[in-house]
Amino acid sequence: MTGRINQIRSRSHIYQARINGARLVFSMNPAPREAPIILYLHGGPGDACIPLTMRYNAELEEDFRFINLDQRGSGLSYYPFASDESVTISSMVEDIHRFVLTILRAYRQDSLILIGHSWGSVLGLEMVRRYPLLISHYIGLGQVVTMQGALTLRQDLSRRSLPKWGQNVAGRESTLADLVMSVHELRQQGSIRTVFSTLGRVLSYVRSPYYSWKSLVNLGRGIQQSRSRLNGELEEVDFRKVTSYGAPVTFIGGRYDWHLPSILVERYASTIRTDHRFVWFEHSGHSPHWDEPAHFAGLVRELCLPQ
Repeated sequence: MTGRINQIRSRSHIYQARINGARLVFSMNPAPREAPIILYLHGGPGDACIPLTMRYNAELEEDFRFINLDQRGSGLSYYPFASDESVTISSMVEDIHRFVLTILRAYRQDSLILIGHSWGSVLGLEMVRRYPLLISHYIGLGQVVTMQGALTLRQDLSRRSLPKWGQNVAGRESTLADLVMSVHELRQQGSIRTVFSTLGRVLSYVRSPYYSWKSLVNLGRGIQQSRSRLNGELEEVDFRKVTSYGAPVTFIGGRYDWHLPSILVERYASTIRTDHRFVWFEHSGHSPHWDEPAHFAGLVRELCLPQ
């Protein structure tokens, strides 16, 4: 299956909650109270993406209550961080923990499905490690296993195809590095359709009824301040010593992922002693859920719906 978008219109609306002193905005579709809940954690730090999940992942709204949370200071949850405000991986995980408890209480459920993408996969896997009873299944996309390992590997891989300056950029976590890796993924996939798909993702924000021009400016500000506070800590993340989890975990790797080469995730998955699975998406880069949305929706149903 490839990146075809099912012509299903999202029914999600925008809501907000006060969590640990911050106003956090999230999207959510109407669903029966008993519908399984998915909570999606975006990448970055700071790369809020409600317009993208509403466009590419609306198919999941047919079977799930799908929630996409704009994290503290990001996207529609943007506000300027105070100079003395603690913004760390641990504090972001505690925001998510409190939000999860609020949602589960509201819909009288005991656990939910957690999906983490890239930076969001750090928060997601940490949530499973700390609070496994609240998670019925964890799905990691563009999963971070060892950030230093990923930076070293992508720098090594880039020696075959990038100029010296590109190799140096690839060895650090930054917005410029993400852009270079994205362009390289497009070249590797070698399809004009992939280029138009990427342009479509950008236009999703411009066309979103929830994003004014001011919101788009704040999106950029949120990315800048989140990366400034969190990139240093992100570069030290390493899950390799954690080999068991109290909930099932599934990792999805894009065959063309140059941001966080999925071979590291496949190796890590082979060391996990508890319930786990690793799945290759053969036509995807760093974002399998947007590169192959129909395939992704089918897999989520297979993993998370009663047979």
